[in-house]
Amino acid sequence: MKKWIIGILVLLLVFIIWRGINIYQSALEPLNNAEAKGNEIALEKTPIETIEDSYTYFGTKEYQVVIGKNDKDEKMIAWIPKKKGEMVTRLERDGITENEALAILKRERNPQEIRSVKLGVEDNIPIWEIIYIGSDNRLTYHKLYFETGKYRNSIKP
Repeated sequence: MKKWIIGILVLLLVFIIWRGINIYQSALEPLNNAEAKGNEIALEKTPIETIEDSYTYFGTKEYQVVIGKNDKDEKMIAWIPKKKGEMVTRLERDGITENEALAILKRERNPQEIRSVKLGVEDNIPIWEIIYIGSDNRLTYHKLYFETGKYRNSIKP
């Protein structure tokens, strides 16, 4: 009788784990589909020929950011709106790098902990969004213009 109970509990545990994984994958499916659609648009409507990275930027509007290379092996970035809006493309060399954006932030704000650094778009202007914990122990969304590195704004939710 004891073996039956242990067997049933093991089967129940396996079922719960399998179902949890299934639910998790179903929850990620729309995000993965949106990323695939953004990548497809980038390959069709921009000079990007090979994709190196892509992710979703959630700002005032939602954009798919696609990073890749064109036929001249130059690194390019495309910001593709999820809904209606204007697609923006830039060569990577036309803006500041992630390391330069971080150096500017560290020089101006003295962050305690960097949470993330992402490219985004606000008002059809490419930006760097750096999320960090400041010396006041508050989460801050700091935005710099991609092309110049100049301060755009900061948000402390």
